[in-house]
Amino acid sequence: MQPLDYPGPAATVAGLLTARGRWQRLDAGDVPDALRRGRTCVLAVGSNASPPVLLAKLRAAGAPLAVALVPHEVAGLGVAHSAHVSPAGYVATTPYAAAGLRTRMVASWFGPAQLAALDATEPNYRRGVLPPAVTGAPPGAEAYVSRWGVLSLGGVPVAPSGQADVHRLLATDPVLSALLPLQDGPATVRALLHPELRERVRRRLVDLGWVSPTGL
Repeated sequence: MQPLDYPGPAATVAGLLTARGRWQRLDAGDVPDALRRGRTCVLAVGSNASPPVLLAKLRAAGAPLAVALVPHEVAGLGVAHSAHVSPAGYVATTPYAAAGLRTRMVASWFGPAQLAALDATEPNYRRGVLPPAVTGAPPGAEAYVSRWGVLSLGGVPVAPSGQADVHRLLATDPVLSALLPLQDGPATVRALLHPELRERVRRRLVDLGWVSPTGL
């Protein structure tokens, strides 16, 4: 996945990545016991809900490839952009608590080696069990939640969109416009590969009041 293409195509139907990395549809979301029992269920948003991106992460870590992905409609959660920039230079997404909101997300079941591989790709997130107020997810489901909060305007979370839209939002602030070539997407991503600049952007979001807690 290229940073400007984040998050990659999400799974829209139940399926599994086979041990050879092929995508296979699952009728009625019937997940084989071997791909569910003894594994940890993680409710994914962003790139972890995308079969090709997930496959690339597991392959890069040398972890087993077989994993099921099943879309679920979940109540009590929303998805918004996170108030940080990823090491790859894009503004990723995060779940947040949202009473009364229903959101379609993707549940996957990971073994220990797979989970360790994913944890290593999520330095800006903490993984934890979803609260009881969240319904519709498999029992005991966990999620990766941003450590930095939700990008928001006037307390309203910024819904997931393309990176070009995010860059246009950042460009409304003169300080961020001076820091980044926000009219040039690829150049912005290249600039944000530098950790110090990513941290300056994150701190500026806080100073602007563009950050809300996830509530999770």
